[in-house]
Amino acid sequence: METPETRGLHPYRFKDNPEEKRFAEAWAKQHPTTLSYLLDPASGTRGRPPEPTDREHEVAATVIQWLGSPVGQGFLRDLGYSRDTERKNWLTQREERALQKAKGGG
Repeated sequence: METPETRGLHPYRFKDNPEEKRFAEAWAKQHPTTLSYLLDPASGTRGRPPEPTDREHEVAATVIQWLGSPVGQGFLRDLGYSRDTERKNWLTQREERALQKAKGGG
């Protein structure tokens, strides 16, 4: 699903860094409108956001890929993010909502 618009500067790293590939592939699926809205100073409130340039596509894809790299993963961990922690938080929030709904609170 990789296209010139979703390709970062270092796709050759995917062979040895599967997490980078996972991040890049997730971005390629999420990407079509997300980047336009991220870069739109009006946040989409004034019609269709402007189309990002090829360079903006490339920079965004490279940064997303970097988050999957060992250094990027270290950056995320330093901020308190981890796959296990985020999944646990998501499940806990989901369980809390279900409990509230069962009690008639939501």
